[in-house]
Amino acid sequence: MFACYEFRVTLSIVSEPTYAPEAVHPRRFGTNYPRLSAYVDEAGHAKDPRRMILCLAGLVAKNTDWAKFDGQWRQACVEEGISLPFHMREFAGFRGQFRDWTEERRRRALGKLIRAISDAEAIPIGSVVSVRDFNAFSPRMKKLMKDPYFMAFQPLTYHMAVAASMVQPIGGPVTMVYAHHPEHSDGVSNAGQLWQGLRKHNPIISLFMESYVCGEQIDHTPLQAADLWAYELGHHFEVIRPAGGKPRWPFQQFVQMGLNYDQFTHDFITYWDARGENGLGKMSRVQKWQEISLYSPGTVDRGRRLLRQILRRARANSLKG
Repeated sequence: MFACYEFRVTLSIVSEPTYAPEAVHPRRFGTNYPRLSAYVDEAGHAKDPRRMILCLAGLVAKNTDWAKFDGQWRQACVEEGISLPFHMREFAGFRGQFRDWTEERRRRALGKLIRAISDAEAIPIGSVVSVRDFNAFSPRMKKLMKDPYFMAFQPLTYHMAVAASMVQPIGGPVTMVYAHHPEHSDGVSNAGQLWQGLRKHNPIISLFMESYVCGEQIDHTPLQAADLWAYELGHHFEVIRPAGGKPRWPFQQFVQMGLNYDQFTHDFITYWDARGENGLGKMSRVQKWQEISLYSPGTVDRGRRLLRQILRRARANSLKG
């Protein structure tokens, strides 16, 4: 059994969720709709005592753009002498094939990889869960929610589908490829079942949820890009944000790609802790009138700010009158 989002507003318990295409998918996308794919990887682990957070990070783009990305990513790796698959954790820690790299070489290679993601017009989306607060759950809640991975999985999947619906000039169905992790991808209660439950209980966004796929990084270069994004997201919320520190350059590039209030209606990042789920993006700004602060702990109350703006305008109009 899972706690599964139903219209994203309420939680309902889904036992062995199944999906009936005829019931939920009455329409069929025609050839004029773009085909999209999303690639997802994780950073952090619920059983790692050194980690305070777990996050899932996804990248959404058109399949035609991913095809171009693959060549650009592979070419960058050939030029910089990187053996595939690329692992950001090894790169950041000067481990493995990156042990003797100079800082100049590191910056040049990372710049090329980030540029490949940007050129693909990939939309980054992240979901972060406080492992410490999850561990403070009652035994009953822990049994129900199972793992922080599944808590991060739900809002990420939801917002990737919403992002797919808003891709310009017209949205389309998205195939979601999740990096294979045996403890979450396999077994009786797994991510695939939860994905099907989400699609069943969210009939509107289900129109853009094409299929669930488990993949390996060696077979999908976009999963290697998702690994890079996951590392940066995890490092930012684990290290940078709690200290109010200066964000890393790669993280800033993902913010530029993903935080767009004019074009996107989904949340760029969702964050769950003891206070509940909050986000950063238009959906949280409109629905909750507040967003998480991206560069320091806490939230920003958008409702009060909006009210102050309305009062200032009313006062200015009354003075004119």
